[in-house]
Amino acid sequence: MKIIAIMGSPHKGKGYQIVQKIEMALKRWGDIDFQYIFLKDVNLQPCIGCFACIAKGESFCPLQDDRKSIETEMLSADGIILSSPGYTQNVSGLMKNFMDRFAYSLHRPKFFNQSLMLVANGGSGLGKVIKALTMNLGGSRKICELKITTTPWETTLKYRNQTDQAIEKSAKKFYRAMIDKQKIRPDLGNLIWFKIFKKMASLSEQNLPADYQFYNDKPKFFYPVKVSLVKNGLAEVIAVLAVWSMKKQVDFK
Repeated sequence: MKIIAIMGSPHKGKGYQIVQKIEMALKRWGDIDFQYIFLKDVNLQPCIGCFACIAKGESFCPLQDDRKSIETEMLSADGIILSSPGYTQNVSGLMKNFMDRFAYSLHRPKFFNQSLMLVANGGSGLGKVIKALTMNLGGSRKICELKITTTPWETTLKYRNQTDQAIEKSAKKFYRAMIDKQKIRPDLGNLIWFKIFKKMASLSEQNLPADYQFYNDKPKFFYPVKVSLVKNGLAEVIAVLAVWSMKKQVDFK
């Protein structure tokens, strides 16, 4: 079983120590190939906002760097851990750029075989860090999240014990999720996501050719799966209303 940890800190500090504990906990559960990708060390240039990856496809990104190789590594993994310190109640700059460079996967999800663990450390606002990390790697299934306080002050023994217990619990849950490879039936939120993007894509052959092609052969969801008739009908209504509202602001082409 392979796990990739994407490390969003510019140094190997307390966040790294936390992920190392997660690694050790996971390896107690089974045979794990645990690998780190330190964003500070890879060549992942700042997104220039040209929209090419979303409109035309990620292969059209003008930045020739390590993005493709990082994607290949993640797609070969059973699990992905995203770790970021909290900087002004948000992810680090390194992690934000990572998210921007993989934003196309929110239009055209591809990480359906990857379980996801989110790890935030720092002071206040860790919930906001986790919320930001959640909007990442389209298709991945978020299994668990850890919000761990790390400050210049020494933590109490009680809190350290609580943290260790939380890590053990999350590692167990994460490991079990990676064993279960069955694709789950989509919930209402994911059905709405799919239907809105499919409807926008069907109206955007000129402006979003990559999306148009991606959704063209997907009638019900991103992958073949049974869909609840009730949820499907409700998602359809919401998607129609959402796209109708957007038509008041944009001219789809």
